Amino acid sequence: MPDDAIISTDQGSGRVPPVKKSGWYYNWGPQAWIDMWMSNSMLVKKAMPLISHTFVPILRLSGDREQVDRDYTEIKSRREIIRWSDSPREKWRKRYGNFVREVEWALLELRKYYSQKQYEEIVIGTSVAVSQETSANFLAMMNSMSDKNKNKKTKVAKDGSKKPGRWSTFLFETFNPAHWLTGPATITEFDPANGLTVVEIPDCGWHTCGPQDRLPNPNALPEEGCLNICKGPFEALFNGEGGGLKMEFDPHLPETSCTVRMSWDPS
Repeated sequence: MPDDAIISTDQGSGRVPPVKKSGWYYNWGPQAWIDMWMSNSMLVKKAMPLISHTFVPILRLSGDREQVDRDYTEIKSRREIIRWSDSPREKWRKRYGNFVREVEWALLELRKYYSQKQYEEIVIGTSVAVSQETSANFLAMMNSMSDKNKNKKTKVAKDGSKKPGRWSTFLFETFNPAHWLTGPATITEFDPANGLTVVEIPDCGWHTCGPQDRLPNPNALPEEGCLNICKGPFEALFNGEGGGLKMEFDPHLPETSCTVRMSWDPS
């Protein structure tokens, strides 16, 4: 995606180059345990049933039922086995990769039978409805970000940038509640006085957790899920209604990075 396609108001934030993290702290530290728990709670228990209980039944009614079942069995056979000896980070990666692979297959299949409007009603509409029903606490936590930052003053660094301080950066990178969805991320602009936070995700977990050769289309990134399970539902759930949190995702496809812009009414 060319630079002029980035969210226009965020072009000054600058993209962040990916940093390959490894070592004991990355694999066993606090953020790894948070991500492991969140991946089990949000993906395995709440998101995975979308595939088996909603998308697959719709596909069975839309095409050849027996072929759908064969294809679904085949895609499930590509799951990475989660072992008790895996680190928290590796358990998160495998769960995330398994989910992305199977939902990408389901969405590519749904595309064959439905118009764009019908497709979005099925995929985005269902995702939003399920999130509202099963993840009220998570949604409330995300919405509280705007409330906690209202009426705060913006600290401008000596170089003129608006970034959080070292302590805030440490907390964000160590106890980030959304890290399970994005992977490592950096706040490039923090302007609470004007109700704005910009986050750069250099290597989104959606595109990097699952081995490429196990994807339903190994020659392309899993962009169907990126746009319609991540971007679409989050923007619908957090739309700034009533001055609350508004989220805008700008995936830099075919790159694996993304810009997320969060804004709210600061008054």
